[in-house]
Amino acid sequence: MLHFSMLRFWNEEELYNLQVQAVSKFMKVETPYAVEASVEFANYLSSKGLDGDNYPLFLEILRDENQYVVEALIGKEKAFDLFTKVQPNPYIIGFCFQVLRSYSPGGVHDRTLEMIFGILYRSYHSAKEGHALYPLAIEDINAVGKFLDKSRDQNDPLNRFILDILADIAEYRSINDEDPVVDKNSAHATAVRNAFFDKRRAMNSVMPPEILVRKNYSETLVKPRSTRKFAETTKKAR
Repeated sequence: MLHFSMLRFWNEEELYNLQVQAVSKFMKVETPYAVEASVEFANYLSSKGLDGDNYPLFLEILRDENQYVVEALIGKEKAFDLFTKVQPNPYIIGFCFQVLRSYSPGGVHDRTLEMIFGILYRSYHSAKEGHALYPLAIEDINAVGKFLDKSRDQNDPLNRFILDILADIAEYRSINDEDPVVDKNSAHATAVRNAFFDKRRAMNSVMPPEILVRKNYSETLVKPRSTRKFAETTKKAR
């Protein structure tokens, strides 16, 4: 006979916390199994579509981003335009700068950056409105500028996105020099752009060298397990 007093009964809050822990763990994409689980989760989100209620989940996938998961999340959409379905807000913009600071040049999937730069481009295309929504700091400008790649042409898609964002920030200055923060941001964005175009200057002349260290994304990318066609699997089982 079972002694129910010795059994543990889980309440609703405890079960919810277990679910959150499980999802949070596989979203770190540290193993092939976790990547596969995250891909299916991203496929589910993509099928539902981005909206004002679920956009934080789309963003969380970018925190510990993985090429396979990001591709599943984007689906048939254009990465640069994915977040046009939600209005920019301080949470979204702040998240973008947070993850950009955590990423290293060369150490992140291009389409992940396209998605983030799409958000920032629309937010700061009118730099005055962007500053009102989320005031910039020099560190934020560096978080964008560090991904400029001088080994590629200015019309390389990522370079183009970054240069356009920096140009919009550079154009916004206070009328009578009454806002030194805005003017400093403008001058720094201009300096980063100029360093990119000047073949005689290195990017570390305008940004800290430690944030410019390039990594090789393929060396750290965790891949899902190799899959076989069903017919091949059945044949080998015999």
